[in-house]
Amino acid sequence: MIYRRICLHLKRVSLLRLTLINMGLLDELISGFTFIGLPLLRDQLGLSYEQIGLIFSVAGCSSMLLDPLLFLLSDRSSKRWWILGGQLGLACAFILAGSAHAFIPLLAAFALMGPAGAAAVALSQAALIDSTPGDSARTITRWTLLSSIGDFLSPFAVTSIVASGLGWSGMCWIAAGCWLVTAVFVWSQPFPHAAHFHGRGSDDPPVSVLAGLRQVLRDGVLLRWAVLSVLTTMLDEVFLAYVVLYLRDALHASAPIIGVIVAIQMAAAFIGLFIMERLLGRIAPPRLLTIASSLTLVGVLGFLFVRILWFAPIALFVLSLGNAGLYPLVESEAYNRLPGRSGTIRAIIGGL
Repeated sequence: MIYRRICLHLKRVSLLRLTLINMGLLDELISGFTFIGLPLLRDQLGLSYEQIGLIFSVAGCSSMLLDPLLFLLSDRSSKRWWILGGQLGLACAFILAGSAHAFIPLLAAFALMGPAGAAAVALSQAALIDSTPGDSARTITRWTLLSSIGDFLSPFAVTSIVASGLGWSGMCWIAAGCWLVTAVFVWSQPFPHAAHFHGRGSDDPPVSVLAGLRQVLRDGVLLRWAVLSVLTTMLDEVFLAYVVLYLRDALHASAPIIGVIVAIQMAAAFIGLFIMERLLGRIAPPRLLTIASSLTLVGVLGFLFVRILWFAPIALFVLSLGNAGLYPLVESEAYNRLPGRSGTIRAIIGGL
């Protein structure tokens, strides 16, 4: 229902935009393979816990070192080639991971996944923002909603693949095929000229990487939005990660009750994003941000200070309802500070 409504909103746009806006969904769907399918990988190669930790550490380090540079350079021209390169890089990484019979090739595959994923996925979102700079909040809201659907579907996809008799290698080959198909779609569609994305005329000289970076670092308002973007991500990925432990240790909830409460929290996030998408265009983003922040604050305070088990799902529902809209609203404000320089914005946010 929600997915169909979003696609109906996009029926007048090109196949390219439909492909790009679904990149987040595909990324969340496939990234679950490497986490949920981790026991299959461990059993296939006989990995130790130390080796598994090293694999993900190398992937994180490669992203930390290369992603900002990729983002900055992507503003120099059309993002088409960066996105294509990222998609092909992800396909190669999954092919290597699926065919690896030793630890070193597997390590190389995961090291490639990080920056390739940034180029394919993050720059797809950036290209969408550049093409419709006045509608960035709605674009990011739809992107986040579709990504949440992909995250929700990932365990079912892994279960189906394993039930069909395919193991780790099969999952990797399926992932590689998906990225190759998206690369074909992007390759076959005409990308708007870089000037259209950047909002510049053809006679305007391109901004150098260092000059663009200096411009960003001098913009205090932009830096504040970038910091707020990181904080909203921490609230979603760090604070809520401790919710289960808090429910168990402080409120002494049983495992089935915790499962129900977490399901309520996830449902609230979907509802919050859906409501946010409907309200954009009717209510100004700053006012929506105030409402979402207030709901989030009320939910956090209620969850932490009202230590009653039956009240916890109510507080988490309110928290997630408001928190779901914070990331799209805050990040869109950061993008709006420098229209057409989305790669630079991504580099700053990722570097914080």
